[in-house]
Amino acid sequence: MGVKGRLRDMSLVDIIQIFNAERKSVAIHLGSELGYGRVYLKDGQIVHAVYRDAIGADGFFQLLAWKDGEFEVEPDAVTHERTINESSEGLILEGLRRLDEARGKDVRAGENVGDLESIRLMNRLIELGILEKV
Repeated sequence: MGVKGRLRDMSLVDIIQIFNAERKSVAIHLGSELGYGRVYLKDGQIVHAVYRDAIGADGFFQLLAWKDGEFEVEPDAVTHERTINESSEGLILEGLRRLDEARGKDVRAGENVGDLESIRLMNRLIELGILEKV
């Protein structure tokens, strides 16, 4: 049985973290006015993503930026394509860093919003179990 919902209620990072912890193989189908995309996990690791003409990490980073849209998780989905070889944690961290950097460009210089967002991001990743405090 699959799971459906809205990204404004549960982010793509949250969805991936759940299935990563369970080491599940799933396809996450995403749709919005921006189009349609898919992210595949094999044994909890992101192995393939596609959005429009962007595949692999580039497609994943674009989907990660979505603030709203619908998602549906297809359990036990398999893809024979492997366009992502890095760890899910590393991919998510890089994607969130890029989002933070893009947001920083929209903010007037000197407000340190990027630093605040980075702190929030680190706390959220610790909360999700992606990072550990040492």
